Amino acid sequence: MALYVFSSFRGKCPVSFTLGVIMKPVDPIEVQFSLAHDCIRACIFADHIGRTKPKEDAWLSICDMCYSDAIMSWNAIFGTNSQSSHWKKITESLPIPRDSNLKPFGLAMILDCLSATEEQWKKYHQDLVNFRNDRLAHFRTEASSVDAPNITWALHSACLYREWLIQLLRAQQSAGKNIKITETTQQEMLDMFRRQIAEVCK
Repeated sequence: MALYVFSSFRGKCPVSFTLGVIMKPVDPIEVQFSLAHDCIRACIFADHIGRTKPKEDAWLSICDMCYSDAIMSWNAIFGTNSQSSHWKKITESLPIPRDSNLKPFGLAMILDCLSATEEQWKKYHQDLVNFRNDRLAHFRTEASSVDAPNITWALHSACLYREWLIQLLRAQQSAGKNIKITETTQQEMLDMFRRQIAEVCK
């Protein structure tokens, strides 16, 4: 596990050193997939633990960690527009090819997926942003006590975004870009995460 990370710049190419090991610059698309997968996995793990209610005390803490990870990962993608990892930043840097029929990712697509109104989504979005800010990232003691937001929509929106990203990369691939795309389907990924947590939490 890396203990210290230092960044330096050689010309225009950023290079990171972790305990003396040179690391390549991070691919923003890989970051997006990692964040989406973290959110999806954390949602599934937290849901399974919550429904199973195992007797061992440690599982309550593990469930809390999974829930926190889900909120933090979701916020990295969907939270504040100014974040470098926000989906709007990625769609700007990797546009849809002109010949593609892929629809732009956005609010209309999210609302359709969740069967939600714009007002419902805005409230949910704000609830998750506030929970992240007040209880996880900063823990503001002056903030009023609130119920933990349900993470079902977080799971569904993360799944939607992952699937859209794959379609975007396929469109880029069809346009001539040399891109390696995962062969793991959405359902295969969900089944894998459910199997993983079910094997240890009974």
